[in-house]
Amino acid sequence: MANKVFTTPKGTAYYPYISAPDTKFDEQGHYKVNLCLPKDEAKPVTDLIKAELLAGIKALTDSGKTVKKQAPLPFEDEIDDETGEPTGNVIIKFKSKAAYKPAVFDAKGQMMAKHNIYGGSVVKVNGAASFYMSPSIGAGVTLRLRAVQVIEYVEGSSGAGKFGFGEEVGFTIEDGDSEHVEEASVNIEEEVVTKPAPAAPVVEEPVVEEAPKPKKVAEEPKAAPVADAGADDLAAEIAKLVGDFADD
Repeated sequence: MANKVFTTPKGTAYYPYISAPDTKFDEQGHYKVNLCLPKDEAKPVTDLIKAELLAGIKALTDSGKTVKKQAPLPFEDEIDDETGEPTGNVIIKFKSKAAYKPAVFDAKGQMMAKHNIYGGSVVKVNGAASFYMSPSIGAGVTLRLRAVQVIEYVEGSSGAGKFGFGEEVGFTIEDGDSEHVEEASVNIEEEVVTKPAPAAPVVEEPVVEEAPKPKKVAEEPKAAPVADAGADDLAAEIAKLVGDFADD
């Protein structure tokens, strides 16, 4: 079956591995992102997923093959951590192998060569829905991560932000001589290292308090079981195609 290519509305990125692949579970890794959308905005995508699943199962059964199991769907209801109730949003899961790095564009459609996209970024995702059949997992649909457009960019902590410094109105490197700025920084570091320690009872080395860590922009909530995202209706439709699985 041909892959169905589509582009989502803008939503919030959860656990994005867009700038670099996730290698936690295998060396090669995967690029991936969970996109959080309001349920009504997610419906065209979830409907497309269900349609691809039903079409794939029908094609298999028409060819005489048996389908006894359905794999988990690549979307889930978002659940509020405090109340345990659905938030009204849906989390759609995209991924691709590390060999297929997704293209990344800014809000104006310009290619972003360098980026460090973190959770909480607002993005649109271009993906492709692909039907698969696995003897162990069952019949399912996977969503390939093809490209991302960044509407609101949340970058990983680095540089001044790592130490709790935010942007202020005042002097910038552009206002002065950058060479002198770098030179001054080196001199300050050397002074800290070589300056003799004051006499007791003062502590020999000054204690530098660690700056507070920046607050996370978006804490990714847990997701509901797949059944809460409309799987009951889908299971009934699949049952019409393949019969009662329990009798097999």
